[in-house]
Amino acid sequence: MTHVRSTPAARKSAVTPDASPPTDALDNAAIRALPHFFEHSCDRNPEAVAVVCENVELTYAELDRRANRLAHLLGSRGVTPGRTVGILLERSVDAYVALLAVIKAGATYVPLDPSFPAERIAFIAQDADLCELVTASDLRHRTAQLPCPFLELDAVDRALAEQPDHRPGIDIDPTSWSYVIYTSGTTGRPKGVAVSHASIANFLHVVTPIYRVNAQDRVYQGLSIAFDFSVEEIWPAWIAGATLVAGPTDGRRVGQGLGDFLLTHAITVLCCVPTLLTTIEAELPKLRSLLVSGEACPPDLVRRWSRPGRRILNAYGPTETTVTATCGELTPHRPVTIGTPLPTYRVYILDERLRPVDEGAGGEICVGGPGVAVGYVNRPDLTTERFVPNPVEHERAEIPRVYRTGDLGRRTPSGEIEYLGRVDTQVKIRGYRIELGEIEEVLREDDAIENAVVTPVEHDGVVQDLVGYVTLTDRAGGTSHDVLRERLRTSLQSRLPDYMIPSFVEVLSEFPLLAADKVDRTALPSPTSPPLNRRSTAHVAPGTALEWHLADVWTEILGGAAISVEDDFFCDLGGHSMAAARLISRLRREPELRGVAMGDLYAHPTVRGLARFVEADAAAAAARPPS
Repeated sequence: MTHVRSTPAARKSAVTPDASPPTDALDNAAIRALPHFFEHSCDRNPEAVAVVCENVELTYAELDRRANRLAHLLGSRGVTPGRTVGILLERSVDAYVALLAVIKAGATYVPLDPSFPAERIAFIAQDADLCELVTASDLRHRTAQLPCPFLELDAVDRALAEQPDHRPGIDIDPTSWSYVIYTSGTTGRPKGVAVSHASIANFLHVVTPIYRVNAQDRVYQGLSIAFDFSVEEIWPAWIAGATLVAGPTDGRRVGQGLGDFLLTHAITVLCCVPTLLTTIEAELPKLRSLLVSGEACPPDLVRRWSRPGRRILNAYGPTETTVTATCGELTPHRPVTIGTPLPTYRVYILDERLRPVDEGAGGEICVGGPGVAVGYVNRPDLTTERFVPNPVEHERAEIPRVYRTGDLGRRTPSGEIEYLGRVDTQVKIRGYRIELGEIEEVLREDDAIENAVVTPVEHDGVVQDLVGYVTLTDRAGGTSHDVLRERLRTSLQSRLPDYMIPSFVEVLSEFPLLAADKVDRTALPSPTSPPLNRRSTAHVAPGTALEWHLADVWTEILGGAAISVEDDFFCDLGGHSMAAARLISRLRREPELRGVAMGDLYAHPTVRGLARFVEADAAAAAARPPS
């Protein structure tokens, strides 16, 4: 009989909890519903600043009263415990008010990102059976066709003012759903993960002494609430009575602009994906706690950001295990691991038949404990497939179910878990979880497409972009590849978020195959076609030495065919904020381009435009008399 080697919370942890947590919020185990964590902090220190968003500051008491009014208004509109309410808002004070209001009303919040296409929002609204959508009038183009009523907060000021500002006092069942977050799915449609109040309350109880946020901290909040990593920004801050600082939604989200923002706002706690961290060059002397998650963290990034008095934590966990399941402290010159399970969590490394592997061998990471989610909304088949009875029978009474993550890992001799990749085609790109099968299904819906494969493109060992490969049916006839790509681009943009749209689509006569007739993804060629977003304009070659140099660097960053000097980095070449940050960082290594900033690229997004700006700036500097 194989000896079972699970990783329980009782084993020595890769992180050390604070012996005396900075708050008494978790001393009271009776807190078993999400809104009560915030209310506890509010009662403890009502005049502390809860959130800063642009030029607006709200204390805990002010935010509590505003959320209470909205909760009462939602109740008057038929929102009752157990119903689902969507939130479709840009990052703003209203978004935080709405989040609190929905759960105070006893309902389940379903966050939607404004960048989602209207068709995706409509699907989620129907699948989650939303009884209400909290939104704003400037997002009406996203809500016009929804199958549910919607409440535009900027249009109901009078109705809100008439509501009482005391807490609704709804009795919340801990087993009821707290939120539903939609993630990418293999069927061509996203799938909703339902998480109970009991699961999220357990998570917050166990991470508070590990994350060690305190009331003096200023915590950066830069992630969309449609992704559960945002939970790690928002709730530990509010439990501690700290100040949450809402990040910018413009070009300052990455790179130099973000570095300046973090400095200006004296941020002390930062949670982010490693890719974002690579774009920040600024020194941040106030930063004392750094939490990375969402993708593998390169060791050189740990060395770059390590400082005396600064703690770097690496968190791991899919949405289905309530935000984070394992955590480890990262230090220079030590291997990067995903640490050990959080208290109350259990991790098993199992083979394909769900049997424990030998010590040190690789297998699928399976997670058990109170953090395991309820399941997938309206997907009993998938819930049964991924949420399984604990195969370790003698532990089943304590840990009845485990979630099969699809991630591969192994235990190191120190007892920590090393992440080894995926058993399927799921990838993380810029922190977003993507099922490549969902994109492939959308591509295959075109009558001209026989088969489709989507693969990730790595830069410096981190997935940054996607490439689609297609073969054609006989029905494609004489359709030009440019016409086909334009049709596919339109279809993809109507169905998928921007981060899921391939940068290139390559048309092949056939796919390279392995012996088992499966596509050999490693043998697919590098992209040579124009970027999928490129407009049909004539190619203009570089005309100066600087234009040639900039074009070479752009090709280095973006890949693909030769770049026209009049191609727009964002609109034509598919550049995104992370690619822009990599480009600026690359250019700034050269003395003559050291002054180029992110804002310059947004203002001059073509090779020709940026070259002329650099030349004009250099000429102006040369003409200025020496000081």
